[in-house]
Amino acid sequence: MRRLPDLLSRLVVHDDAAHRLGGAVPSPAAAFLFAMIALPALFWLVMLKRTTVYTAPEEWLMTNVVEVVHRWVETNLPPLETAIIGLSALGSGWFVALAFSALGLLALARGRRDLALLLAFGTLCFPMEWALKYFTSSDAINVVALVSAMFNVNDIGLDDIADFPAGHALRATVLYGLAAFCVARLAHDHRQGQVAYLVAAVIIGAISATRIYLGAHYPMDVLGGWIAGASLLAILVAIHVLRVDERAHARELAERASRPRRRVAVPRREPAVPKQPEA
Repeated sequence: MRRLPDLLSRLVVHDDAAHRLGGAVPSPAAAFLFAMIALPALFWLVMLKRTTVYTAPEEWLMTNVVEVVHRWVETNLPPLETAIIGLSALGSGWFVALAFSALGLLALARGRRDLALLLAFGTLCFPMEWALKYFTSSDAINVVALVSAMFNVNDIGLDDIADFPAGHALRATVLYGLAAFCVARLAHDHRQGQVAYLVAAVIIGAISATRIYLGAHYPMDVLGGWIAGASLLAILVAIHVLRVDERAHARELAERASRPRRRVAVPRREPAVPKQPEA
């Protein structure tokens, strides 16, 4: 029986490519495959959200579980309530923008322009969120209201004008996913990359859970944020890894072309002298 393909394996075109890419870099083929599956799923989820504001199980969960737990924690454990609000802020737009800027500057300071460029493209999560909110809102949204909500004018933010997708979940998926990839990109140990991915997944899940706990989003909105963010993340990672592999392959071809060809001296054979017949 054949084994399932390892999603962390990839084609190594140079002996030193695996070392320079780190030990837990995803396969570009697997990343593109994930994006090709996630994007249609996001499309159908958008269609469902436009026709159904929320489902019956979601409404039961928010009313009978989340609201009760929230009320109890708010009354009996105020410090925990403050900590949850602080955790939710780790996915806010301003924090994510500042985090992208800080990580990009750190990468430039370390001489890693490739990672700085990757982090810069990670900010595409913002227009992606704006476009999804614009097209999935049940109410008509004009461009002026959308721009005002981006800057939280009159305390009206993006989540106030459109629930889908959960912006905190989308932004957190891209930010912490790219941060984990950068760690795996630089780490030489396979386990370090896996630990980075695990920590990122825990942070993303915790931030998303706070949005449900605070009653800001339904689970469907959070799921949409995950799918949208993961799709963008997969495409960026796949393109980055392909570029690195192509540069390694081009370097290998250049080294082969620059190597002098060895010439092996072959001793010349003297022509055989025919024997004279004896008299």
